[in-house]
Amino acid sequence: MMAGQRSCDSAVTAGRMFKANEFFDAAEHLGEEMPNAAGDLYVDAGIAASDVICCVRLGVHSNTGNHSEAVALLKRADSGSERHLNTLLNLKNKAAYTHQGLTAAELKKMNRAADYLVEVAKKAVAARG
Repeated sequence: MMAGQRSCDSAVTAGRMFKANEFFDAAEHLGEEMPNAAGDLYVDAGIAASDVICCVRLGVHSNTGNHSEAVALLKRADSGSERHLNTLLNLKNKAAYTHQGLTAAELKKMNRAADYLVEVAKKAVAARG
């Protein structure tokens, strides 16, 4: 295991999957009425789902604030999924840290990216048994 990574057991994987679903469902509930809060929750859902994918496929998940390391680890675990995590991370600052609000198109993009990652995580858990 490399620095910036944490090993996973079934409790970590289940806990991160629970949070991925919880964040995604909360974001869906907030939707267009509170787009910035929803967008931030889509990011949280995508990160938690990415952790699950990495846990199932690699036995570790990213434990660092360095997003490029998390994206690289996800690419190793499920090539192609990193694009969706990048979509979320690229809009995170706008949603959470700037004076600008997310547009409806950006929120939809975040919804799709988070949904993709959550679904891949669910399938990975189901395939593992």
